[in-house]
Amino acid sequence: MKWALLITFLAATNAQADMFQPSHSCSKPYKPFQFTAQYEVDNYNNSVSRYKKCISDFVSTQNDAVNVHQKAASDAIEDWNRFVRFELN
Repeated sequence: MKWALLITFLAATNAQADMFQPSHSCSKPYKPFQFTAQYEVDNYNNSVSRYKKCISDFVSTQNDAVNVHQKAASDAIEDWNRFVRFELN
């Protein structure tokens, strides 16, 4: 009985999760077929570095959000388990 209630609770929590998947807005650099000057190489390398940082920042932000959601779910499960231990038994 306890497991059925917990599963129902978790399913309801899942249904309330974000309804969209975020996407990064980073601009991918395009490598020219051929570089004709050193400043073009430098410019491309700088663009690659900016792209990498943008992607890394996005991933870090998403991982932080995952941690927040996992903590909220864990806290809710603890509340439920505490309720079952002390109120239903």
